Amino acid sequence: MIDPEFDSLEPAIDPSHKISFLLDWELTMKCNLDCSYCVKGLYGGHDNTIKHPSKQDCFDTIDFMFEYVSLYMQHKIPSLRMVILNVYGGESLHHPDIVEILKEVQKRYREKFRLKFSLTVTTTTNAIVPTKKLYDIIPLIDEFTVSYHSENTDKQKKIFKNNLITLKQANKRLKCVVLMHPKSDLFQDTTQMISWLSENSIQMLPRQLDHAPTQTQFNYNQDQVTWFKQLYQTKSYKKDVVFDPKKVEEKFDLADTGRACCGGRSFCTDQNHRSRQFFVTNKFPDWYCSVDQFFLYIKQVNGEIYVNKDCKMNFDGKVGPIGYLQDAQDLLIKTAKHLTQESRPIIRCKKSRCLCGLCAPKAKTLDKFQQIMAKFQA
Repeated sequence: MIDPEFDSLEPAIDPSHKISFLLDWELTMKCNLDCSYCVKGLYGGHDNTIKHPSKQDCFDTIDFMFEYVSLYMQHKIPSLRMVILNVYGGESLHHPDIVEILKEVQKRYREKFRLKFSLTVTTTTNAIVPTKKLYDIIPLIDEFTVSYHSENTDKQKKIFKNNLITLKQANKRLKCVVLMHPKSDLFQDTTQMISWLSENSIQMLPRQLDHAPTQTQFNYNQDQVTWFKQLYQTKSYKKDVVFDPKKVEEKFDLADTGRACCGGRSFCTDQNHRSRQFFVTNKFPDWYCSVDQFFLYIKQVNGEIYVNKDCKMNFDGKVGPIGYLQDAQDLLIKTAKHLTQESRPIIRCKKSRCLCGLCAPKAKTLDKFQQIMAKFQA
């Protein structure tokens, strides 16, 4: 593994895009789509053999998440006491009780936590939702991150477009993540979707497919790699690019080259705040990382609690959960204790790649890490 050419990485200073605390709540594993690049199974992207979690279990999880994040907010400067609750799946809007669950999120936040931190409720959804259900959900969600899947049927693509127009007309904050499929005709389909989004003034973020190194069918050819590089360097989506489906070229695993932030943030390296980058090396062997201070991931179907949905690093230098929902109170006590220690436990990366969590400040040495983190802490 090759080390990065820099010794620290952090989000660029951007008052309009402050780094907040992301509560990733994987509400259900069921999904109404079955994309080829979405791994099936308990630890994949969806599994329709697993039942939806009960409504009461979800209500209990809301209490835990808000209590947990309140502990971290006590140690952040006031301007960064911002929490984003991302409700997703599987497909979270596919849960039969989603409207009641979202109502309870709003109710419990207002009753007990509204003075402790600001809350933005968002959902990551494929937007293939019946119109009536969407209208019930709209008042309960502040921000929609929708994902476009080129493998959808023509009927599903029509529903997708209609629902995005509905969300826009409802004046909801809306962003579309376009998952760029490497199959040539589907890559062309995604570029056409980018054009449609642009014509309708809908914010978008083209994104590479994350996949295991063994899934070489999702690697990109040289033309596509060049397209991505131009995207990250210029923020120009090159809507006029045409790809020849018959052209056969060597394929590349783009994740071996680097990665962009899931949320579209820019980065600074080596504390050089005058220079911004959108695509950076994503391998940090033994680096010190603040991922626990900006993320929490709840896997509702089996009760596992992690600091982050992709890296899943814990404080013991291993990949694994930091606790379980059935022992939620014990984890709250443990967390409160370690946050008040003079030398807090710090996560050191043992992963081969950084995916979600790339935006969490990190550094090669402890001294530099602590120097960077000082500006985030009260």
